[in-house]
Amino acid sequence: MDNRLDEKKLYYHRTLSVWEGFCQLHKDLYDLTCDEYLTLLESDIDKLETMLPLKEEIISKIGELEKDRGELIEQLNSTALFNFKINRAGDLLTAFSELDNNSAIPAMKNLNSLLLDIIQKIQEQNKKNQQFLNKAMLSLRDIKQGFSGKKTYTTYGADGQTRSLNR
Repeated sequence: MDNRLDEKKLYYHRTLSVWEGFCQLHKDLYDLTCDEYLTLLESDIDKLETMLPLKEEIISKIGELEKDRGELIEQLNSTALFNFKINRAGDLLTAFSELDNNSAIPAMKNLNSLLLDIIQKIQEQNKKNQQFLNKAMLSLRDIKQGFSGKKTYTTYGADGQTRSLNR
C-alpha cells in the first residue's frame, strides 16, 4: 500500500509541475496581451508585428504542455491508481484532491484557481483589444469615406444582419 501512495505522490508532483507551467505560460500570455493593448494605443504597428510571433510561441508552448497533460492522464489511467477513469483536467484535480488537502498548502487547488483567474483576465484583455481594433477600423472607414465623398450608413435588419446604405 505504501508503494501505491508513493506512486500517487510522484504523479501528484508531476501534475503540479504541469500546472505550474500552465500558470507561468498563461501569465506570460497575459502580460503580452496587456503590452499589446498599450502598443495599440501607441499605434506602434512595427512593435505590434514583433509581438504576434511571441504570442504564437507562447500559445504553442501551452499546446505542448496540454499534450504533456494528456500523456500524464493516459499514464495515470494505465496504472489504475484510482478507481475511476480520468478523462479531463477536472478529473485529475479530483483524483489528487485527497493528497492536496492533506498537504500543508493545497498547491493543486491554488494553482488551478490561479490558472482560471489568469485565463479570465486574458479573455477580458482580449475583449478590450478587440474593441479598440473595432473602433479603429470604424474610424479608418469613416476617414476613407470622407475622402471619397461617399458616406455609408450601417443599420441592422429585423433578422439581426448588418445592412449598409451608400449615400
